[in-house]
Amino acid sequence: MIFQTDYFQQFFSWVSESAAIMMVLSGLMAITWLGFEKKRRGSFTKRKVEEEFDVTKFLRGLSYIGLILGIFVIWSGVMSLIYDISPSFEYARLNPGEDPFNGEANHFTSIFLIVIGIAIFFFPIKDLPLASLLGLGVATATVIVIALIVPDNVATWIGGFINTKWLLVIIFIIITVVVAILVKFYIGVLKAISKFLSWPPIALVIVVFCLIQGLALWIFGVSVFGLNLL
Repeated sequence: MIFQTDYFQQFFSWVSESAAIMMVLSGLMAITWLGFEKKRRGSFTKRKVEEEFDVTKFLRGLSYIGLILGIFVIWSGVMSLIYDISPSFEYARLNPGEDPFNGEANHFTSIFLIVIGIAIFFFPIKDLPLASLLGLGVATATVIVIALIVPDNVATWIGGFINTKWLLVIIFIIITVVVAILVKFYIGVLKAISKFLSWPPIALVIVVFCLIQGLALWIFGVSVFGLNLL
């Protein structure tokens, strides 16, 4: 079967060992930011975002691929950093390290992939009220669980003090507000990173760097930054 666990394990193992390829894919994804954000902002350098803008379905569709690609890029960066995995087989051959099979990780590449992966993931949803959506989702799940697990006799006893329907509504509102407030700050920071990196001049630098670094690691086994950071 196509969804057997072994296939997933093999795929994510390959992703962990393919930081160089993830760099190239990140560069290609950043190219879509140039077209999307240039159209969105009205110019290449303009910082102010237009309230209304038309963008091709092709560019919008490519940006939403980032939701999936961002996960893979982050995974590659995290796993290669934790397990000291080389970004490419050619890099592993030239930098064998303690484990000749995995080679030696390029820590700069791993950390960069984590940052750019976050930007890629949040780019399609940076304009959505994500904190509110998460708050609604958590509150809905909580209310459903409460309704399912609370015994009838307990619900009857509570009903003697307050209408259980109103109690569920109050719980729903409180959880929605609390989760939204807590999430908004942390999500806001990640969205700000994505927004900054997708500004066309910065995105152009990212495109050039990702393609050069990724291809250098993938084909030649060398890094633009030769020294590891850790």
